[in-house]
Amino acid sequence: MAGVVKLTGEYGQKALKLLADITAILEAHHIPYVVDAGTLLGIVRENRLLPWDTDMDLSITANYASQLMKLRWIIWKAGYRAKIKYYKRDLGLFKKGMPRLMRISCRKFFFFKDVNLMDIFIKYLVDDEYCWVHTNDNPTLKFYPRHFYEEMTSYEFNGKSYSFPSDYIGYLTYHYGDWQTVKKQWNSLHDDTVKKVYLKPSQPEN
Repeated sequence: MAGVVKLTGEYGQKALKLLADITAILEAHHIPYVVDAGTLLGIVRENRLLPWDTDMDLSITANYASQLMKLRWIIWKAGYRAKIKYYKRDLGLFKKGMPRLMRISCRKFFFFKDVNLMDIFIKYLVDDEYCWVHTNDNPTLKFYPRHFYEEMTSYEFNGKSYSFPSDYIGYLTYHYGDWQTVKKQWNSLHDDTVKKVYLKPSQPEN
């Protein structure tokens, strides 16, 4: 959701390297994750990152959020910048100051940010579902059955093993409906088929 360049050419190669590097760091520090959303879709359906996508998505559960935040220096040493994004106001079940995601970008000239290429979303358990807020002018709670983030399998892609939901076909069906049909124009707020609750409109959160 955060990117501004498409994952093709030079940035496609940077994205593949970042995906391998960041997931290796998570694995080394025993932080379970799943490849999520359009990144999962592209790998399963087309064995590639979707060339019209602009970033990659991973998800972790909130009980690993504090461990994730401790990895910023390790991620920096690997050649990337990591920034924690917090909820800036109360949004339904979520309170101001709770961590929402980690945004990872490449670096250029050592210190400077290049482009955002990955979001690691932090999903919170609410009863038997994991929940997060799609935050823009119309904040929206989105819910997923818990097994998609607690039951995992390994999936080989581009020479590396990645962590997927065990029922990744079920996940794609839940998230996209007819996921096998290519849809290059996609509104991530409205076009998915997940359970959602629209909250009171507010000012957008960056």
